[in-house]
Amino acid sequence: MPPINDAAQRLGSAYVLDSRIGAGAQGDVWLAHRSDAPGIPLAVKLLRADLLEDAGVVERFIRERATLMRVASPYVVGVQDMVIEGSRFAIVMDYVGGGNLRGLLNERGVLPPAEVARVGAMLASGLATVHDAGIVHRDIKPANVLIATSGESADPADGDTAVIGRDTWTPRLADFGVARICDTVASSRATGAIGTPLYMAPEILDPAAPTPAADVYSLGVLLYEAACGITPFVGAPSQVLAQHARRAPGRPDGVPDALWHVLERMLAKQPAARPSAHEVAAALQAAAPALAGSAPARRLTVPPPSAPAAAPYLWAGDALPEPETAPTLVGPASPGPGTPATVPLTPPPTMVSASSPPRRSRRRRRALFGVIAAAVVLAVAVGGVITWRHRTAGAPGSTAVAALPAQADTIELQRITDVDEYRLAPNHGALAAETSYKHWSLYDLDAVGQAPVWSDDCDSAGFWTNETFLCVQDDAGQLIGLDGAETGDVLAFDERTQLGTTGSTAIVIDGSYSGSLVALDASGEQLWRRDGSFRDAHIGAGFIVTYETGSERLLVLSAETGEVLLSEAAENTPDFDSSLPGGIGIDVGTQAFYKVDGEAVTVYDATGTEVGTVDGVDARSDWVLSDAVSAEQLVELLRDVAADNSVHVRGRSTEAGLAVDAVTCTVTGPDGASYTVPERTDGEACVITPEGLIGKDEGVLFTMGQPSSRTDATGDHVIAYDLDDGEQLWRVAGTLVGVLPPSDNAAGKAAGAPRMLVAEGDDLVIHAVVGK
Repeated sequence: MPPINDAAQRLGSAYVLDSRIGAGAQGDVWLAHRSDAPGIPLAVKLLRADLLEDAGVVERFIRERATLMRVASPYVVGVQDMVIEGSRFAIVMDYVGGGNLRGLLNERGVLPPAEVARVGAMLASGLATVHDAGIVHRDIKPANVLIATSGESADPADGDTAVIGRDTWTPRLADFGVARICDTVASSRATGAIGTPLYMAPEILDPAAPTPAADVYSLGVLLYEAACGITPFVGAPSQVLAQHARRAPGRPDGVPDALWHVLERMLAKQPAARPSAHEVAAALQAAAPALAGSAPARRLTVPPPSAPAAAPYLWAGDALPEPETAPTLVGPASPGPGTPATVPLTPPPTMVSASSPPRRSRRRRRALFGVIAAAVVLAVAVGGVITWRHRTAGAPGSTAVAALPAQADTIELQRITDVDEYRLAPNHGALAAETSYKHWSLYDLDAVGQAPVWSDDCDSAGFWTNETFLCVQDDAGQLIGLDGAETGDVLAFDERTQLGTTGSTAIVIDGSYSGSLVALDASGEQLWRRDGSFRDAHIGAGFIVTYETGSERLLVLSAETGEVLLSEAAENTPDFDSSLPGGIGIDVGTQAFYKVDGEAVTVYDATGTEVGTVDGVDARSDWVLSDAVSAEQLVELLRDVAADNSVHVRGRSTEAGLAVDAVTCTVTGPDGASYTVPERTDGEACVITPEGLIGKDEGVLFTMGQPSSRTDATGDHVIAYDLDDGEQLWRVAGTLVGVLPPSDNAAGKAAGAPRMLVAEGDDLVIHAVVGK
């Protein structure tokens, strides 16, 4: 570490440390220069000596050098070099001399809405670059946003500078590499959680590694403060952390709709409900023109009153730190009507970790299903913004959206109330629901009656196969059949973790944290084994996407045989909470999978043979499947997508282009057909999610509207329209979860009819869709 007198000194043979200019939680910052370029200032961070006592930090410092140095964005303070000299470990960075956003906000109080949007778009763009490199920042706050003057900006595009008075400046995100290096178990115990409570996402305190969604939350808090002068929650650290998890932030008076609804989505309690950094950048950039000329909001000294969150975040083990005394906050709150930005939808997980202690599928009790199911993805489409909800497209036919009739009546068959969590079997023939803490009930969806076939308490639970359900208690796993009878087989789960099931095969890790990947049959007998150091996987449609940490390779395996279908070097562990871990998609059926690399998509058949690569596909949300496809059909669809800007929805034999305008909240189809969106209640978001073509491709199905617990809200609905003329054909309340196979045991006209599962508030509802 530098000497106490801060005297200038050399760092290796290439750098000179001129003067110490700052200090932080992980070390001191020096103004420096290269020996051969004395006129170009640099910033050098010297890590604290006690951090270097941890072998994990030292190993990561060496390993992460290439990753950190390849992050290049005009809105990120770039890492130019990483130096080890004796006991000194240094990160050499761009020097940005205009102070930081904390100082600017202290001076000016608030920024005008248009500038909040422009600055937020730039920071989100920089953050997206960091995330694309596999890095989670973990400490987004105003002090870590440096201000570059026009002469210091790394060539930002025209119009990408924020203007305040006469000052032109570009925000640049700093310290993105420090948490990456210091994020080991030992260093976390030594230094505490990385981050600042005022800006900290609720999931940061959980044992699992944070995802990029945590950074999006922190950026939302930062922009909230830039807009009104104060963070949404204040108080003692324990109070702030509890509010982050349980309270919805109040809306500051004077923050326009176009800005507020982006912030609101960024501050969602559930990580899956937040847009990505890419989507935030796009949404804020799109909102900026409407905000031009808007007056700054009044600078607040206390946050607006908060409200109970509709879907609070619960930490692992349900151990929420309760504030000793909830702070009493006063201030204006005036949420108003308007058209908010859309947000993306991801389904609740259908697999569960079956180990103790619980892993990443942690219990989130009392969460509104509509909110969990309504995490949305922002994607630009013709005429506006379109939302698309990823859902694994398993077996084609009876569980495909295309199986639903267009001309039909709907009949409610069954309602399961007050559901906290649920699991749906891969073939959609059985359902398990948790309706009170740890209490699970199993339903055979083809049974004559509606009563559960089995109920009991489970520490963790999930489907083992399509016909057997796993309940783990005290490290022992009991398998239950769809007749409600225990199979007699008890499986040990003290050193084993279930990752998921294909429906016929359960996939587990042979180890409590990492180990070999093992496939087991319905009775727990081994089918195949792949040795290595595996920790997680994404399973569906007969494929397994996983990562072997020893060889640092991303793998796609056949779930049936364990055969490697694709193997690629990957320095970073993929985000297995993502619908595309490592860019791999297994949501198009059993005949194909694909890999996304920027705007290029490479398609493989079920044997791992490359079928084709298509360039110019901007986002996965640009195409929707109503049924499973072959590899050749997918390549053909992607070529159509690349050829224009519309969202392509592929049915059984027809492909339709859709355009959604989130500003006017309208959607149009082929030949200008217009599909009437239900009129929203004040404060509801414009959410339009194409689900696919139905019937003989003569109908199109959407989930429309925002899930809400308000009794006066329009809420969310599943709506079918005639594809050609836009006539509404049928409609039910809620958000589509999945299509269920027909049951001959259903009553009356519903016997043998296609069915669908819908999340309506805290209820799960099964509807028959009876064709006319």
